[in-house]
Amino acid sequence: MMDDTPSLLPRLHLFEFTDQTWVPDALRDLTTDYLHTISTRLGIFDAAAEILARGLNAAQGPDLVDLASGGRGPLPRLRQLLAEKHGIDARVVLTDKFPNAQAAERARAEGAQYLERSVDALQVPADLRGMRTLFNALHHFRPDEARAVLEDAQARGVPIAAFETVRRTPPAILSMLLVPLLVLLFTPMVKPLTPLRLLLTYVVPVAPLIIFWDGLVSALRAHQPEELRRMTETLAREGYTWEVGEAKAPGKAAITYVLGRPTR
Repeated sequence: MMDDTPSLLPRLHLFEFTDQTWVPDALRDLTTDYLHTISTRLGIFDAAAEILARGLNAAQGPDLVDLASGGRGPLPRLRQLLAEKHGIDARVVLTDKFPNAQAAERARAEGAQYLERSVDALQVPADLRGMRTLFNALHHFRPDEARAVLEDAQARGVPIAAFETVRRTPPAILSMLLVPLLVLLFTPMVKPLTPLRLLLTYVVPVAPLIIFWDGLVSALRAHQPEELRRMTETLAREGYTWEVGEAKAPGKAAITYVLGRPTR
């Protein structure tokens, strides 16, 4: 059951390194490749498969257009779950404002396409048709921008689903103190394990500090469920429906989601 208790913490839109144009691609990729590894190895978004299936059933085809994909995110894994559990052979297109060239190569091996051109989630090109998804990305946008991201999907008549594992609560913020340790533990699983990644993780701890800071800011930026519900209520119109809820896979933490889909 979703907790709609108003947050005691105000939303703070501080800067994240991965949002900055001045951050070198090599440093940004340290973060996005690590996050892909975590989401895939731990299956933290597995509960999203059922939500995606409902959205795709309302779509005109099996196409998924992922926004702010970073280092590929969880969709390659979820694509397999959609096939195994829901009989849906999804076609996955990954996009990002700052495309990860190496991730694009690895995505092809996983049956997904990663566009090497920049795609801004606030200005999705008309040629990218299909259900839109965002994983731990909606918090990157201020409330009016997040609303615009959702509203554009509704205006185009395509489903959209946004999922978040981060929460703006004291326990969630305190849990970020564990992130540097997790980076040290999980980095050997990141592929490719380059000398630069090893250097900037274990010798000069740039990666643990950047990932910690961005994780902390993500929690402070997170849109609470009651805020998302109010946001979608302002978008309500005939022929398109919105829902905000929580999804939970066995043995996994609950994730917050927003699902919008055409009803006719």
